[in-house]
Amino acid sequence: MKPDICVDLTPRRKLEFCSNEENKEKEVVFLEGNSGKRLITKCHSTISEEKIPKIGMKFDSEEEAYNFYNEYEKAIGFGIRRHNIHNDASGRIIDMTFCCACQGHRVKDKRDASVKSYRPETRTGCRAMMKINGHYTGKYKIINFIANHNGRDLVSPSKTHFL
Repeated sequence: MKPDICVDLTPRRKLEFCSNEENKEKEVVFLEGNSGKRLITKCHSTISEEKIPKIGMKFDSEEEAYNFYNEYEKAIGFGIRRHNIHNDASGRIIDMTFCCACQGHRVKDKRDASVKSYRPETRTGCRAMMKINGHYTGKYKIINFIANHNGRDLVSPSKTHFL
């Protein structure tokens, strides 16, 4: 008689899921009312106070402001993009708005009837944003900040480089 053959049936691929620690970091609670001011998030408890945007913070350039907000969004777990840019007659930036990558909704296109396969919808109308103004002083100052993020699920900090 042949000896019994032992076969290992465990899968060879390992899937990486968010641990409980990462899920706790992403937990966000929204309250009714002033959504930007009354946002309670455990994400902010994991970030140092100087990395959270505040109205009145100043930057030497718009690129420095973008990099600051980009670091913040990576710590929280969402992507950003430049939304509105207003220039004066000489081309100097008056103000600029950075928003969540999920801000807005896809525009209806007349060519939709001929599309064979649609791309998935990524825009959810998220209102998270930071607006800077640098018209008079040459330095840029945060004049509006909304932390209320309602986009797709926040990404854990270890996965933000994929955004």
